[in-house]
Amino acid sequence: MDKAKRFREKIDPYLYILPALIFMLALTIFPNLYSFYISFTNYSFPYHYEHYKFIGLANYYDILTGSEIKVFLGIFLWTLIWSIVSVLSQAIFGLILALILNQKKLGGVNIYRTLFIIPWAIPAFISVLMWGGILNSEGSVNTMLVALGIGKVKWLIDPFWAKCSVLLVNLWLGFPFMMSVSLGALQSIPADVYEAASVDGATKVQQFYKITLPLLRTAMVPVILTSFAFSFNNFTGIYLLTQGGPPVPGGSDGATAAGATDILISYTYKLAFGQANTAFYGLACAYAVVIFLMIGTLSAINFKMSGAFEEL
Repeated sequence: MDKAKRFREKIDPYLYILPALIFMLALTIFPNLYSFYISFTNYSFPYHYEHYKFIGLANYYDILTGSEIKVFLGIFLWTLIWSIVSVLSQAIFGLILALILNQKKLGGVNIYRTLFIIPWAIPAFISVLMWGGILNSEGSVNTMLVALGIGKVKWLIDPFWAKCSVLLVNLWLGFPFMMSVSLGALQSIPADVYEAASVDGATKVQQFYKITLPLLRTAMVPVILTSFAFSFNNFTGIYLLTQGGPPVPGGSDGATAAGATDILISYTYKLAFGQANTAFYGLACAYAVVIFLMIGTLSAINFKMSGAFEEL
């Protein structure tokens, strides 16, 4: 009897988590493993929709050294720029606002905090569509520029201005989160530290560089790395605003047309679903695996730096 009871005590935790494991296996692990398998095939539509075959590393060869290399390198470079500029601009702007809102002499702080949180509270797809209307050729921004005598800017049509547009919109979407994290970290710093520094004759600038930034590093570095991984795969911000466009010369060197603002995830979507008559499922899955390896490496670095899986 005692043995049966001890066995039941050991097995009970596994029975409790079994439903979650089943759902994870069915909804996450199996689809990803199937996608991984498809990346080693020539599965496409309409060419090999029913009779596709195993072709080994051919898709990966095309991406890294073959017909897709020029497109891959161009999109990968822009993806890095997009991710780095997005995260840095959000972090800097959020920190500046947090420093302002952390001032005790500032009145109406709760009102300002609420207003600055609004872009974060509104669903991202609504915000992006709203900005699409604001930045189109007849939108309010161009209307204001015309009134000032500057003239219209091709925000979503010209490749350079389209990139500026998606970065601006992503800043709008992301700065409230960075502001909230920075504000929480700032409020955790004891006031005694600043008082002691003031007594020693440290200026506000010296206090910022010698006290604030070092103490913020522990809280902000994992957040910045996580935000970088999110921006790297931020499909919504790109596709809803520009659909990866506008087209650029040479953008069709690969399997499908790559636009000026396409990042790796949006280009992968175009390969699989973004064309009317052709879908390169195998190549798209290979791109997805490459993206997964990049994000997985970054996440491993994040976990290592933050100690997320270290035993207490």
